[in-house]
Amino acid sequence: MTQRFIKLGEGYGDLYELFTLIEAMPERVQNLLAFHTIKNEEERTSIAAVFKPTNQGNFQPIYICLEGILKPNEDSPNVRFDAFKEISERLNQPIIELVVPPSDTYHEIELYYQQLIAVLRLNHIIK
Repeated sequence: MTQRFIKLGEGYGDLYELFTLIEAMPERVQNLLAFHTIKNEEERTSIAAVFKPTNQGNFQPIYICLEGILKPNEDSPNVRFDAFKEISERLNQPIIELVVPPSDTYHEIELYYQQLIAVLRLNHIIK
């Protein structure tokens, strides 16, 4: 099976594109993910959706908004993450949260994505 991250971007609009993809194909959503990290001395979060593999080609996309929002915490609410939580609740799909290194610690973004795929496989989140 081929598993690949598809980066939608880091901005506000990109986040809502991810939400639209999830809401358009809720039956394909396998997992919802939040990757927490510290980048440039700031706590950031990447949100992602793992979709079920395609019937033809056995391709499994993982759509991600990379380090695009501030990490949510109890002291300061995060509207974007709260919207992600609302989708999670509507789909009855819990958000799996992981702490990972920032993407800029890798020379190439593809190496970073390969590392994340390895972590997801080791934790039996994806096959």
